[in-house]
Amino acid sequence: MLIWTNSCRCNNRKSVFLDRDGVINIDRPDYIKNRHELEFYPDSLKALRLATEKDINVILISNQSAINRGLISWQNFWDVHHQMVRRIAEEGGRLDAAFYCPHRPDENCSCRKPSPGLLVNASRLLKIRLHGTYMIGDRLKDLQAAYRAGCQGILLDRGCLQKEELQEISDLSAVKRYATLLEAVRELLR
Repeated sequence: MLIWTNSCRCNNRKSVFLDRDGVINIDRPDYIKNRHELEFYPDSLKALRLATEKDINVILISNQSAINRGLISWQNFWDVHHQMVRRIAEEGGRLDAAFYCPHRPDENCSCRKPSPGLLVNASRLLKIRLHGTYMIGDRLKDLQAAYRAGCQGILLDRGCLQKEELQEISDLSAVKRYATLLEAVRELLR
């Protein structure tokens, strides 16, 4: 597990966990391997600014198996991360922390979503109560990790889900769905 923190002042503030690829930035089937491939959804930058204005902690929870697949160097990985943090800050937003799993699915680690390890470790380190906290993701594995950790899962449906994944998500009870991160954050603030 890889951990980056901007601030550890998370206790006593409302928090939200976010996946990265497909939520903040456009996902790529060939993985994001350098900063030039990082393309933000415009609504995500607005949502992160709104969360910052409302003093909500934003914690990134993301599988990044491209690292252990050998598709991205450590230097490029951290360069992408820092470029993302800079761009979010330029738009008035903030990331408080990021928890990444570098493992491939076949490595069977406890931190790769759908396992709840990233969420559980983030909550312990940052003193965030999981009950009542939301995890916003664009895949079934994000929702599964949320439920296994005791969080409420929110689906960001940008139209990229496979039919089988949509069916399994439909079987989960009380899954809230939004088309944009901005809609999801606005709803959380109500």
